[in-house]
Amino acid sequence: MKAIGHYSKEKFLSFPLDEQRKAIDKLIDALELALTDELERQRLIAHILELFAMLNGKASPDMKLFVFGLHPQLSAHQVLNKLCYYHGESIRKDSQLSIRKGDGSVPKDIEAKQKAAQVTLICDNLRSVFNLGSIFRSAECLGVAEILLCGISAKPSHPNLAKTAMGTQSLVAWRHYLDTKEAISHCRSKGMHIYALETVNEASSVFSTDYSFPLALVIGNESLGIEPSNLELCDSYICLPQLGWKNSLNVGVATAAALYQIIFGARQ
Repeated sequence: MKAIGHYSKEKFLSFPLDEQRKAIDKLIDALELALTDELERQRLIAHILELFAMLNGKASPDMKLFVFGLHPQLSAHQVLNKLCYYHGESIRKDSQLSIRKGDGSVPKDIEAKQKAAQVTLICDNLRSVFNLGSIFRSAECLGVAEILLCGISAKPSHPNLAKTAMGTQSLVAWRHYLDTKEAISHCRSKGMHIYALETVNEASSVFSTDYSFPLALVIGNESLGIEPSNLELCDSYICLPQLGWKNSLNVGVATAAALYQIIFGARQ
C-alpha cells in the first residue's frame, strides 16, 4: 500500500466531499503503517484531526467515532484498537501492517551462530509462496546458511513471496534445483547429515534428537509432505510432538519451531 503523507489546506478544500473523505481514509491507512514510528504517528494523527475539522460535521458516522478521543499522545496500542474498530472485520495483509523492528541489533550468541551457519534448508516442492516467505524470514532471523528451493518451490523473485518474507528474501543465500534429489546429493557431498522433518513412525522428537553438524533439513509439500523417494535418501527423521487432533503444523511454523530447537536447544 502506498502511504499518503500530507494534503495542503488548499488542495483538500478543492476536493468534493466524497474525495475529502477518501483523502482522510488514505491518511488513516498510512497511520496503520506508521504505528511503530512515534513521530510519524503523531504527525499523521494531528493532520487527520486538522482535515477532519474542515469537513464541518459531514464525516461518516464511522469516521466521527474514530476521531472521537483521537489525539497525538495516544500510545501505539491505543491507536491500533481504534483502527481495528474503524476497519471492522476487513482482513489486513502483512504488507498493510506496521511491524516492530530491531533490525541490525544482532545478539552475540557465538555458539548458536556457529550452529546456524552449519544449517541448510531443503524445500521439497513447497506450493505456497507465503509459506516460503515465512521460511525466508525465519531463516534470516536465525542466520541459517542457505535455502535450497526444489521443484515447484517459488523463487524469491515471485512478487507474493515478499509479503511474508518482509525484506529477508534478499538477505538469505539460496539456490534452485529442478529435483530435490540433486539438492540432497549436493548436501551429502558437503558432509552434511540429512534430516527430514516429517510425521513418520520412525521419526524422533526434535526435542530429544542429538544433532550432527553440518546438517540439512528437508521440509515437504504442504499437502503431501516429503516425496517418498526423497524421504528414503534422508539419514534421520525428526518430528514435532502433537497433543491435539491435527497431526501436523503449517510447514512455515513447523520449520521455525524445528530450527529454533536445532540451534538453541539443550546444550552440553
